[in-house]
Amino acid sequence: MTELDQRISETLRERAEGLVDIDRLTVRAVVGGRARRRRRRVGVGVALGLVVVLGLGVPTVADHSGRLPWTSAEPSPATVVPPRAPTAATAALRPDLVGTDPTLLHFGIDPARAGYLGWEAGQGVESVRLAVSGGRQVVLDLGRTPADVEQALHEGMSYGTAPDAESELVTAADFDGTVRTVAPAGPGGEPGWILRWQPLAGLYARVTTVGPNDRDLRTVAQALRLDEAYRCATPLRLTALPPDARLARCAVNLVDLPDSVDVLLTVLRGEDQRLDVRLEYHAEFVGRRTEGNRTIGDRAGYLHPRGDELELLGLTGARLAVRFGPPRRGFTEADAATVLGGAVLADDLTRPATWD
Repeated sequence: MTELDQRISETLRERAEGLVDIDRLTVRAVVGGRARRRRRRVGVGVALGLVVVLGLGVPTVADHSGRLPWTSAEPSPATVVPPRAPTAATAALRPDLVGTDPTLLHFGIDPARAGYLGWEAGQGVESVRLAVSGGRQVVLDLGRTPADVEQALHEGMSYGTAPDAESELVTAADFDGTVRTVAPAGPGGEPGWILRWQPLAGLYARVTTVGPNDRDLRTVAQALRLDEAYRCATPLRLTALPPDARLARCAVNLVDLPDSVDVLLTVLRGEDQRLDVRLEYHAEFVGRRTEGNRTIGDRAGYLHPRGDELELLGLTGARLAVRFGPPRRGFTEADAATVLGGAVLADDLTRPATWD
């Protein structure tokens, strides 16, 4: 360890164990997720539930692989890894591409240190939800600006920026390698931990977790690999989109794999017209609606009474629907039918290695 590394390590330890400036931090517990989340087969411990504003501290350094010299980790084998994208540019080579392509993750995670529980890409940010030794969840967000990172939200948990008026408080200066604690966030009274830093010039990273100490946070920070690229693979592929629309975001939740898989694909037209495609697979889906009130291609569909969601019927153990309303979103029922008519599902919804 160099003299600089030693100084950084000592400073981080002092800051992590010191007092927290409560006046500059806003924290609240968020109750989220579905009922089945309570039956997780993965021992995820306390789910993240933080809304965090600000972080202060001292600078640190990282090499182009994303490794932080002051972190230590206890290996934890991965069970799921997204497919590699060997021809794609990595964040180390093209940090300006991070968050621009909803089909790609421009970074990876060392599988010996953390296992994937989900991944997201698009709209300025790339994120992974991870399980580390002991089963706790940690989320890592990577973006080209502080605002991109701070706006990242994840199902079953809420953290990132507070309302827009307060989000301006988080600036590039706050991504300086400081580990911060926040008020107790978990049902067991455990504190939240957050680390913001710049692994490369023009690239901002944030890691958040809840636990008795910052070990899991440090483990994930060290597991970051900026010299790898992966696909934001999902068991759902959209082959038809409405005119002038584009895929803008891909999000996959594998917390309950193989019992369940959740997928959210966001389609945009312009900057303010949005359509969400949601695939939910659950082994316990039985006795769902079979009679529709619409026809999508040669299959039955169902337009919900509120008139803003169209569902494709007849899927075994799964639900596939498009949310296209309210009308001010700009998309129509016909647009939703176009998307569902071109939707292709993987043969096995529970095996990420087989997804296109």
